Amino acid sequence: ENDIRVPEQLSETFLEQQREVLRYITDIGSSLRLHMDTGVLVQRVTEASCNALRFRHSALYLSDGKGYFRAWAASGMSAKEEAYLRQHPLPDAVVAQLIQQDYRLSESYFIPSEAPLRRSDDIASFFVVVHDDLAPNPAPVDQPHPSALAWRAEDLMVVPLVSGDNLLLGFLLPGAPLNDLRPTVETMALLELFANQAAVVIEGSRLYEEARQSSEERAALIEIGRVLSSPDAQRDLQTVYCTIYEQVRRVMPADVFFVTRYYSASDSLVMDFLMDEDVEYAPAEYQIFRPQTRQLLFHDTVGRLLSTNEDYKRFTEDDPVKIQDMIGNERPSQSYLFVPIRYSGEPLGFLSTQSYQPYAYSQRHLEMLKEIGVQAGIAMTNARLNVELREALKQAQESERLKNHFLMTASHELRTPLTAVQGYIELLGSFSTTLDTEIQARFLNNARRACEELVLLLGNVMDTSRIDQDRVTLQLGPVQVTQAVQAILEILEPTISREERPVETQIAADLSVWADDLRLRQVLLNLAGNALKYTPAASKIAISAVCTTGVELCERLPSAPQQSEEGIADHYVVIALRDWGPGIALEDQPRLFTKFMRLDSALNSVQRGAGLGLYLCRQLIEAMCGRIWLESAGIPGEGSTFYLALPRYSLYAK
Repeated sequence: ENDIRVPEQLSETFLEQQREVLRYITDIGSSLRLHMDTGVLVQRVTEASCNALRFRHSALYLSDGKGYFRAWAASGMSAKEEAYLRQHPLPDAVVAQLIQQDYRLSESYFIPSEAPLRRSDDIASFFVVVHDDLAPNPAPVDQPHPSALAWRAEDLMVVPLVSGDNLLLGFLLPGAPLNDLRPTVETMALLELFANQAAVVIEGSRLYEEARQSSEERAALIEIGRVLSSPDAQRDLQTVYCTIYEQVRRVMPADVFFVTRYYSASDSLVMDFLMDEDVEYAPAEYQIFRPQTRQLLFHDTVGRLLSTNEDYKRFTEDDPVKIQDMIGNERPSQSYLFVPIRYSGEPLGFLSTQSYQPYAYSQRHLEMLKEIGVQAGIAMTNARLNVELREALKQAQESERLKNHFLMTASHELRTPLTAVQGYIELLGSFSTTLDTEIQARFLNNARRACEELVLLLGNVMDTSRIDQDRVTLQLGPVQVTQAVQAILEILEPTISREERPVETQIAADLSVWADDLRLRQVLLNLAGNALKYTPAASKIAISAVCTTGVELCERLPSAPQQSEEGIADHYVVIALRDWGPGIALEDQPRLFTKFMRLDSALNSVQRGAGLGLYLCRQLIEAMCGRIWLESAGIPGEGSTFYLALPRYSLYAK
């Protein structure tokens, strides 16, 4: 009390100040009815505290609900000093030191400049601004710098702003009274009267802001829901993302906003949508490694609120990928919100909004983003289901097309040999008594060949069905290559003789493979039959076989099995069947071994086929741990060569 000097003519001065305070209280109350902008109101409060209460400068701090009291407005300071206070919010722990009972004066707090607390560098650092042009050398911590803001050398007054339910909204920090006198109880009463009215105004403004924000949040969610319900939303996910981005900006700071999608098959994230200061970046993919991201995707249901870049660095420790690296922006964000996106418990990705200002987000922002994340999950799921539905429809249409094509082709191809059999039988039945023995034998031979062709066509159809259902049973054992080739040449001998085909074979008698004898003959018969069908009569056919190693096979054919695979032989027998026909164009070769595949040249020819032979050959050869492929330059006259690689018996059996 000895430190508090009572000014002369107290009553007159006090009454004058009281009238001034009441005038400003009335003025501020009128402002509340005119507009509800908290920023404008707090600025008027600080200006009034200087003018009405006669202080050289004043600052007003408000709680952000996140552990800090922030300087919302200041008067009587330079731009640099005001910016410094805004950049250094007071933690709750510091505020607790300022409002200790030892410093209480009336309902406020008065901390003299010589108080031990004022000597603390932790406290002083929040208020001291050093002007570089006036202070080339920093002053010792225990001595006030002459160029520092006067907070350190002056008495410090803390006038609380208390809400109606006794919550600390914030406080006024008036400094440097014009009369250079320390406050009296009467002076503090005026400050508190002013602060109480300011608290009412600010609380009302904040309630209005909260109601307005709630209305904006509801409107944002409604708009997102409206876009999601539109028919185009399932097909145009980018439009949905743009709408979400616009609505997020409506309710919170969003300098950076992105949506990622998680793909479980590749364990990777795709940046589906990324905006940085209204600039949209192309989608990008990056692998996820750090456990924080996995935690956010699979386990975290709350999300993350990071108030500073230092918090983000700790969160992304050892992270090889930074968002700034992906967008080419070297300026780091200062505030971050991350929210997981899930649907029915399944992780779909996460979304994030970021600000270039620290402490930009509150828990309320996080809760709002979680609601938006639910909407994003619905959008992603609907888009995925729509893609799957369209793909299923496309497959169904393709299946229907293939079925119709097969039925048309099969009916045509089966009718031809059946017609031939029927015709020869009718001729024999009607003219058997008049036909000589040679003609009858020729008719019977032709009918037999038509039956064999019919059996081959039906066999391919049945075997294809069995392979597709994994119902083909193989009887693997040693098969001599020369015997298998000789067997199919005997079957084709009538055609070879009629067309006067030269057939060359170069196969060592000791070459044997580990295969199914019947299935190998079926494959060779299909390949040799195609060579006879689609090449000019009298052109040559050559069949050869050589032994090769697994390494040589891998070098020749990249898709061949690697030697390290279990059950793969070190040595193979490669059977080659070459013709000198028109060859096969390079663009047709990749689809040659697919189901129902027939080349345009074959469709326009008189030769019959269901387009299943080569598909069946590939399935059977691969089931026997082998490989089949084609080499052709597509040049007429140079023909094509089909290769079969099967494990060699003598070494494979070991």
